[in-house]
Amino acid sequence: MATTYQYLLRRKAELETRMIEAQRRAQAPFESELRAIILALDALKQAGMAERLSAGEQASFAPATPAQPTPSKRGRRGRSTRDMILMTLSQAPGLNEAEIARQLDHRWSRPVTPVAVGRELEQLEVEGLAKRSGPGWIRLEEQPQDDEERPSLSLAAPHF
Repeated sequence: MATTYQYLLRRKAELETRMIEAQRRAQAPFESELRAIILALDALKQAGMAERLSAGEQASFAPATPAQPTPSKRGRRGRSTRDMILMTLSQAPGLNEAEIARQLDHRWSRPVTPVAVGRELEQLEVEGLAKRSGPGWIRLEEQPQDDEERPSLSLAAPHF
């Protein structure tokens, strides 16, 4: 019985590795184009050309914000990619971008590229909610702000 279990664990690990490799190969052409666009945008920003856009042009490039769901909506709560990434990191710390993207697709049927996950993680790092730890990422717990929220150590430990 143990050999069957070990075989299945090995097979699962092999398939996961192959899936990640296939995903990397499929994304390679898009990542190079994305890097080129980011370099071009940075060059425009450094040249001061980004500020020259008029307010009308900036509005046309602004992404549309999704409408908030109505409270009477039935069914599961729609989660943002950011929330799902934080939930994934709290349950399995130390994952890299590709593994987080695979988890989002597997758990919530939310196909997200590792590049998009990386951008979201960088934003979370700026906000102090996540940080890079070696090859992966970990979630940082929010520190309580009020004294009422902070447990008192004198009450937690009995005095003998």
